[in-house]
Order: sequence, then structure tokens, then C-alpha cells
Amino acid sequence: MTTSLVAAIYHIRWPDLVIFLATYVGLALGDIPGTRLDRSGIALLGAVAVLLLHRLSFRQAMNEVDYATLVLLVSLMVISAQLRLAGFYDWVVHRILEVAHSPQTLLAGVIIWAAILSALFANDVICLIFTPVLCLALHRAGRDPIPYLVALATASNIGSAATLIGNPQNMLIGQTAHLSFAAYSLAVLPLILVCLVLNFLAVRMIYRRRLFAPPAPAASTPLPAVPAESPPQWDLIHKSLAIMAVLLAAMLLGGVLHVARPIAAMAAAGLILISRKTHPRDLFALVDWPLILLFIGLFIVIGDARRHQLLEPAIRAVANAGFSLQAHGPLAAITLVLSNVVSNVPAVLLLKPAIPVTAIDTWRLLAVVSTFAGNLTLLGSIANLIVAERAAQCSVRMGFLEYLKVGVPLTLASTLLAVLYFHWV
Repeated sequence: MTTSLVAAIYHIRWPDLVIFLATYVGLALGDIPGTRLDRSGIALLGAVAVLLLHRLSFRQAMNEVDYATLVLLVSLMVISAQLRLAGFYDWVVHRILEVAHSPQTLLAGVIIWAAILSALFANDVICLIFTPVLCLALHRAGRDPIPYLVALATASNIGSAATLIGNPQNMLIGQTAHLSFAAYSLAVLPLILVCLVLNFLAVRMIYRRRLFAPPAPAASTPLPAVPAESPPQWDLIHKSLAIMAVLLAAMLLGGVLHVARPIAAMAAAGLILISRKTHPRDLFALVDWPLILLFIGLFIVIGDARRHQLLEPAIRAVANAGFSLQAHGPLAAITLVLSNVVSNVPAVLLLKPAIPVTAIDTWRLLAVVSTFAGNLTLLGSIANLIVAERAAQCSVRMGFLEYLKVGVPLTLASTLLAVLYFHWV
């Protein structure tokens, strides 16, 4: 193995290796000391280096960008932005709080609705909206918000794995492997449901005392600063949900209608933009443009590595060491580690050259495990960080070690379950 590694390194073109390593080390660190760069900026600078050093021509670099995935991502963000501005997500949270008459019912409601909405819309948005409303309501009830916030973060991650539009990495995998929308969801749904039950049981068991403790006087802690709730705009909500329902039908029947998912999503976003009440710039302002730039930068950096055969020696070395990336166990383990080192989107982009397009179950496993991996630590998913940051604004602290109590056992159990599930089905 050592000889093969030395031989492989000898044939690697060093500028490409330096760009690739510098980009992924930066992604692992999350920022560059002494600067305000984030992961999106780091990926974009990696792409700039590829172009400045003439590793790829501009035309070649643009050919490496998967525009279908970007169109799908932006279009779904526009639809979600309209529902957010119309007050739909706020209304859902308040309905959960109204019908939940016990801590256990509330916990189940948070997990179920966070999972459902995250499967259809961005889990980041769900966490952004749910967190302050939960904090305020639980403060008024004298309840500890931490168990519910942990459940919100973990359930939104698990639920987003249920569809090919639930999160960015699933969109990328669906487009790369040409996965059927309906077949994927039908295949993974039993696994997702079992993992959500595990999620409920883990939070209930670990936080049993805090969940069922007698309510404390609400005045004993300062009232969280949460923006006042605005009434839902039902005409916009009904329009958006109707368009989303048609879009889901088009995705489910894509093979019959011969309409590609990105085109269907773009058409749906176009209908959302036609409004007498909402200005398009307000919707575009809620699109996660840094995430789009992260995708573009990584497409170019990974494309450069692929064109100059940077990844093949590493893949062969891993295989020679007995860790075939086409075997579900090693793939799940490597995905779990990589997703928590460099984040799940860069991890998927790094691993996808090693998986044959025809290996459908392997792609499904990659989609599920790269998403479940976000539950391992507080830093494993942007959704987790959003919950922590929004909770802090409401005078509620969800610390790194606090999150690990549920995150570690839940992630390890759900990942193992995913490997066994895809081995049996």
C-alpha cells in the first residue's frame, strides 16, 4: 500500500493537489484565521485559484457546474421563502403548541412536524422559525426548552432525508444518480420512520426528568426577545401550497410527464413570483446565496481534481486497505466522519466519483447517512447551529456537550440501522 501511495503521489500534479487540500482544510476549519472568510468564501477562492493557475479554462470550469442542482435548489428556496413571509411556518408552530396538552405530546408534535416540513422544504428554515416560538411558549409555560430544541434539530435532519428535495446533498445525489423521486422516498420511508421513533425515545429517555419536571414560575427568568407574531396571509399560503402540491405530483410522475425536476421546480418558482402582495426581491433576499456559491466553488475544485486524476489514486489506496467505498459499511463510516469534518455537501461531492451511477442502493445509503451524520454534533449541521444561535437570542443556551447527549447515540444508532436496512432490502 505504501509503494502504491508513493507512486500515486509522484504522478499527481502539485498545483491541483495544493488547491484541493487547501480548500478542504479550509472547509474543515470553517474559516481562515485572521479573516472573516466562511466555507462559501473558501470554496469560491479554491475555484478562483483553479482558474488563475490555468488548471481549467473558464469554459471547462463552467462545464463542471451542475446547473440542474442549483436551479432545483434556488427554486425550492423561493417557494419556501413565500411560505415563510406569509406566516405559514409560524402558524404551524402555534397549532402544535395549542393541541399539545402534555410534554410527551408536545415532543412528538415537534418531531413529527419538523420532519414532515423538512422533507418538503429546507430544514434550515424550519429550525429558524420554530426555535424562537418554542422558546417563548415554553418560557410562558415554565418548561425547560432544551429537550424540545434538541428534538427539533435532530428531527429536522432525519426528516429531510425522506425525499430528494429535503436538503442540498440529496438534491445533488438525486441529480447525479438520476434517482426516481417516488422510488427513493418509498425505499427510505420505513427507515426514516423508525429513526424518528428512535429520536423520540432518545430525547424522552435522556431528558426524562427535565421533560416531566413540575412547571417553574414563568417570571423567574427574563422573557425572551421574540418578534411579535403577524397573522397568516392565507391567500398566499393556499396559493403556495397548491403550487407545491402540483410540483410534488410532477416530480412523482416525472417519468410519465417527461418533465425534469429542475424545470418543474423552476416553473413552480415562476408562478410564486407572480404576486400582487410579495415583491420578488423580498423572496430572493431569503435565498441562501452563500450556499449556492459553496456549490459552485466545490463543483469547480472537485472537477479540477477529477480532470487531473487526483482522486483515483486515493480511492484505489482506500480500496487496497480493505475499505471499498462500494461496500455499505465502509461507505457509511467514511461518510459519517467526512460529513462532520468538512460538512455533508463537500463530503458528498468528494465521494461521488467513487460510486457507480448504477449503484442505486449505494446512492440511497449515501443520501441517508450524509444527512444523519449532521446529528452527531452541534457543528454537524447548519440546522443545529441555527437552533443554538436562535435559542441564545432568546436567553436559552444549548451547549456543545449538552447536544452530544442525544446527538452521539442517535447518530450512531441511526447510521448502523441504515447500513443494516440497505443490506436487507
